[in-house]
Amino acid sequence: MKLLLHCMHLVEAHHRANLLRSAGIHAEVRNTFLSGAVGDIPYLEAGPQVWIDDRQDAELARSVIAQAEGAPTQPDWRCKDCGEAIEGQFAQCWNCGTMRPFDDD
Repeated sequence: MKLLLHCMHLVEAHHRANLLRSAGIHAEVRNTFLSGAVGDIPYLEAGPQVWIDDRQDAELARSVIAQAEGAPTQPDWRCKDCGEAIEGQFAQCWNCGTMRPFDDD
């Protein structure tokens, strides 16, 4: 195994590992329980880390993560049922629960 990434939060590490797994890259999260040791050992040693198999291409793994993080954003939209303005990243109206319409609707 080889170290690919240091992450700030455990959720971030698991999210990135899941992105890699979905692309067929064997990944695992390490240091899941060492956060309590920060101060006694350096943060980079205690913080969550994403590791990949030695046989995997690290550059491919980094590009998978970069592509996912650079996903295009959706434009803001207005709910057709209640008229509420909704930010583009949401697929459902927070006010009434109506789903975002597809472009062909």
